[in-house]
Amino acid sequence: MWKTFQKSEVGGRIVLGVFLLFLFVNGLGRISQKSDFLDYYHASERWKTAENLYKFDVAYQLQKTVLKWEDLFLPENAVLLKALQNQTATYIYPPLFSFLLLPLTYVSETVASGIHSLINFVALCGILYLFANGKNFFTKISKLEWLLVLVLLINFRYIESHIQNNQVGLLLVFLVLLSLTVKSDISAGFLLALATSIKVTPLVFLAIFVYDRRFKTILWFMIAMVFWNALPMLYDFHYTWEMSILWVKEVLGNALSNPLLRSWKNNQSLPSTLAKYFINGADFVNQPLYRMPFLQLSLETVKWIQLTIIMAFGIPTLYLFKFKNLKWEITSLLFLASALFSGISWIHSFVICLFPVYLLLTKFQTNLYSKKEKIVLVSLFALPLITHRTFVGSVLESVFLMFSILLYTSISLYIFILRDSLKPNETRN
Repeated sequence: MWKTFQKSEVGGRIVLGVFLLFLFVNGLGRISQKSDFLDYYHASERWKTAENLYKFDVAYQLQKTVLKWEDLFLPENAVLLKALQNQTATYIYPPLFSFLLLPLTYVSETVASGIHSLINFVALCGILYLFANGKNFFTKISKLEWLLVLVLLINFRYIESHIQNNQVGLLLVFLVLLSLTVKSDISAGFLLALATSIKVTPLVFLAIFVYDRRFKTILWFMIAMVFWNALPMLYDFHYTWEMSILWVKEVLGNALSNPLLRSWKNNQSLPSTLAKYFINGADFVNQPLYRMPFLQLSLETVKWIQLTIIMAFGIPTLYLFKFKNLKWEITSLLFLASALFSGISWIHSFVICLFPVYLLLTKFQTNLYSKKEKIVLVSLFALPLITHRTFVGSVLESVFLMFSILLYTSISLYIFILRDSLKPNETRN
């Protein structure tokens, strides 16, 4: 009976439906909890009062007045501490994103969080809808429903974290994939521009339009960037301009000048990992507990190590642009690179693995891999799941995160895709 159920389309649809229903209910069940969405919500509220969108002024003032931990309890610092608790200096996205969420501030935090959670769920369904049409990505799919179930299962740890934080990653993945699959140059340009205006990292996918020689799309992308970022200026030109300058200077500028900040155990990016391993004080809470850093290096030395690693991964990827019919392999690599090499990549950031996993599973189905390659791939898929607290407990999970297990599994996926992409091209010229 199980074999019949397993092979049937109806069985796959039932399991997929139950999986999606679970994610939907789980998301709505957490809307009253504290999440990253509250950062967006409070930032949007500040549009009404023209307060500092990023509130770095409060953070700097607190830094000056609190010289030792006893100062935290002084009455004159109570107002600053209250502001700190209300997401001071934690909104780090461009001004446009908080502006787009402005309508949600007319309802309560809980209702707004529920609406945002629903948007995320619709985005996830949109991603699966695109996956369902293999022609979008030049792939052949058998047992579609079961394939989508596997995509969700393998990425469950990332989706779960995304739901808990009510983040924006799923929406960005959907916008990027939609922009890369739609045929209209105008629509593609506007969709990618919207994703880039919400968060900078989707900008890397402009390289796919270069690869496809869709230069009209690139032109529309530039026009759309002006359009999207002009919208808040119609609402309040001076305030938007001021906050945009502040974002470039304080958020983007600081990130570029020191990419090794915020290296806590949940940050699984390359800069964070190097900082945890080699810079004392990068994570002053967890480093002493895990006897880190292993070796004390200067910040400049670590930056050079980071640059060397990025070049070691980036140059072979650029080499792929020489060959045809590798659009989606390159897209997968760009998705992975956007998380691996960014300054901050929390667990939920790795929902970008949805597409690389989907692409690898479609190839797995068509027996394009050897037995050894299949074993390696299954191991890489399983590792993020079996290191989850459900299986190893919270203590061991913390150890794995401190040693950046998700960084290494994602790097391994990156190498697997890169190697697989180069393999059939070795004789091309």
